[in-house]
Amino acid sequence: MKSISKTIKVGALVAALPLFLTSCATIVSGGDPSITINGTVTEPVTITTEKQTYPNVTLPAVVKVNRHHLDGQHVKITSENFLFNDIILEKKVNPWAFGNIILGGLIGWGVDLGTNCVSQPLQKQFTVIPLPKQSNEAVKEEENAK
Repeated sequence: MKSISKTIKVGALVAALPLFLTSCATIVSGGDPSITINGTVTEPVTITTEKQTYPNVTLPAVVKVNRHHLDGQHVKITSENFLFNDIILEKKVNPWAFGNIILGGLIGWGVDLGTNCVSQPLQKQFTVIPLPKQSNEAVKEEENAK
């Protein structure tokens, strides 16, 4: 009888183990977060994040950013005829991280901290304003005028 009781306890512990190892923010938020970049240019642009480079895309574009360096991460946009200011990301707390404290306990919270799923981008939509690049002739004229 003791053997059966012990087996049931071990089985219940093994069955409950996934609940204790749950990390809500990691599961719900998944991997690296995405942001959307909107703009008025019709020519293709190249977008570079810490995660990857997206060549020859048109706006609006959805790109992945590096979850582990959200705060202060620069997203660069380049094109043949326009200049763009960098997008500088800021982070905020992922609300799912609080659910993890309740459901996953300290182990799940630790998993979320390790994967940085406790953070997400403060903003997910960005609008960029293109500035026309000066042609070489315009630069030469400007230098000659000085």
